[in-house]
Amino acid sequence: MVLPRRLAKEEDGRQALLGEPAIRSQASPTSSRAELGNILLLLFLYVLQGIPLGLAGSIPLILQSKNVSYKDQAFFSFVFWPFSLKLFWAPLVDAVYFKRFGRRKSWLVPTQYTLGLFMIYLSRQVDSLLGEADGKSPDVVALTVTFFLFEFLAATQDIAVDGWALTMLSRENVGYASTCNSVGQTAGYFLGNVLFLALESASFCNKYLRFQPQPKGIVTLSDFLFFWGAVFLITTTLVALLKKENKKITPLKEETNGITDTYKLLFSIVRMPAVLTFCALILTAKIGFSAADAVTGLKLVEEGVPKEHLALLAVPMVPLQIILPLIISKYTAGPKPLNTFYKAMPFRLLFGLEFAFLVWWTPKVKYEGGFPIYYYIILLLSYALHQVTVYSMYVAVMAFNAKVSDPLIGGTYMTLLNTVSNLGGNWPATVALWLVDPLTPAALRPGAERGRRQGTTTKEKPGRTGDRGAAFEGAAAAAAAMAGERGEGSPNYIARLSEWADAHLTLVRNISTGMAIAGVILLARSIRLTTKFTNALEIPLEFVEKNVKLRGRLQQVTEQGLEIEHVPITLPVVSSLQRRRHSDGLLQIRLAGVELTPDGTLWLKEAVKPSQTMWFQILGRKNSVLHCLVVVNKGRFSSVCLNEEILRQGLGRTVNIEGLVHESPLYWKLHKRLLQAELKAVKKNRGIWKETTFIDKLKDHISSNKYLQNLRQFATWLRMRL
Repeated sequence: MVLPRRLAKEEDGRQALLGEPAIRSQASPTSSRAELGNILLLLFLYVLQGIPLGLAGSIPLILQSKNVSYKDQAFFSFVFWPFSLKLFWAPLVDAVYFKRFGRRKSWLVPTQYTLGLFMIYLSRQVDSLLGEADGKSPDVVALTVTFFLFEFLAATQDIAVDGWALTMLSRENVGYASTCNSVGQTAGYFLGNVLFLALESASFCNKYLRFQPQPKGIVTLSDFLFFWGAVFLITTTLVALLKKENKKITPLKEETNGITDTYKLLFSIVRMPAVLTFCALILTAKIGFSAADAVTGLKLVEEGVPKEHLALLAVPMVPLQIILPLIISKYTAGPKPLNTFYKAMPFRLLFGLEFAFLVWWTPKVKYEGGFPIYYYIILLLSYALHQVTVYSMYVAVMAFNAKVSDPLIGGTYMTLLNTVSNLGGNWPATVALWLVDPLTPAALRPGAERGRRQGTTTKEKPGRTGDRGAAFEGAAAAAAAMAGERGEGSPNYIARLSEWADAHLTLVRNISTGMAIAGVILLARSIRLTTKFTNALEIPLEFVEKNVKLRGRLQQVTEQGLEIEHVPITLPVVSSLQRRRHSDGLLQIRLAGVELTPDGTLWLKEAVKPSQTMWFQILGRKNSVLHCLVVVNKGRFSSVCLNEEILRQGLGRTVNIEGLVHESPLYWKLHKRLLQAELKAVKKNRGIWKETTFIDKLKDHISSNKYLQNLRQFATWLRMRL
């Protein structure tokens, strides 16, 4: 192995790293069709990367069917951590390589060879690790260590592929790398998880794929591992022999400073205030929905939903998961991709509440033959809508990471940001799984509830077949230990707290309602939704920047615009108290992007009635005047934008929209709408765009002729004399 040469100055490298991308192609711009082969290769490499992820994701469902406790499930979830810790060896992958063989192939080829051999070896051992060979319970510790090494190799392959993607494609087409990542990993995960679970299930294969039932599925986990191990070996050989790395990159700028200096550059990035703030945001953003994401599937399996049915429900999601990144990328391609992340987060939190309801509802709709079809339809729709929020956040973060990353040190910069994103999802999921057992009282567990109804007490050890309630006996001991219990027969304080809450349900509800009302009041006051604005200068700058919509009542129409009384959101008690402190005053509002004519002012006075409710979206503020998009309700189900209606009637002209940045997407979106409305008036000859016809011109000429005017006056005089 050889180390790349150092740059002349470390400061130059750091400036290049934190500034504009240093890699530039020396050739002319390349079309995406010319690089179709490279794009397909990247897509295939990401598909291979998704196979280990899918296989590791299928193991928890297999363990759940063997009645493994949630504590063991939490321990097994550590296998996904290499993708969160790959930052520690990413600079090594960037800095050390065989120069003749290629910077990225030096790591990609050995890693994929090792993955292939590891999968073939694991195919011989996995049955004994799962306890299927000798009928014992699964060896969770050995499984965790084995699949941790498995995912470690996959994470190393990810670093190499990410770095190669930045140089394999030209700068004009490097954006396709994130699409290959998302689509390829989704397809690979589908093959390693959904397809495998379906083909491994005897009931699924007997029902849909066979004419004669058999006790096992079409494939086993060992068969599946052996097949993909062979695929890894064959395809890696082809890549090593046939694919050459790009030689059109400027050599000096493509190489990094070496191992030590690369780590120093990485450390300098981490210390940047903006990076620290971003890391803090991403590390804590997924706490709110970690429990719903990590536990819902396991809880549904626990309640009797077959794991192969859950896997089958994911099949229609594959096209959606492939299309969603393509659609969402249109909204994350702008200067602020994280806006999509912020907007999707509240909806994903709401889906967490819905998943909790589904878990509660599942045993109530179960019957002897399974579950009704409408249950699976609701589950499928919930999962589909949830995927929209998940991919909105995922694609937004990926777009932000790609926008700020520099390829000077290959994939290390992007690995840093992606590692933080992965870690922000992994540690809350691990903690959530770990807390399921101690936070679930034994009296409220499904197995214990069924045991009480049947009047039996199970004494089997966890992991054995039979009544699933036995699986919670060992978990109850773990819950007691984690709750602080000592000795046999000591009380379970969580269960006591639950019993006290049941006995004082009215008090608990009153306290909860009071806290909820207090929270709503504090939230409303903090965002000033209940405040009545009597002057444009009282409106917070944040409202103007975010183009907030407010409600109001029209008082009068003047030559300067509209005078509107702001109507804030009303809350019980709070609004009545604030109403006493509200002063009188009207907001001066002008129609944004429209220059009114005198006829337009008269039309507004006739068309809009006093005290009529309307909504106005703040686009800008100049002195004490607001420039807004004003909408008036017409009936129950329709509304009219006054800005556009004025232009449709030909009673105004389009002008620049005050307050919006000229280059912003919102500016051109609204300006386009206004121009389209004005064009309709031009086509229909309305208002100021009305063209005079030949007859109108002839009438005007006749009426303005002096000889005809004198003749008309003489005729009038003669008529009076006679």
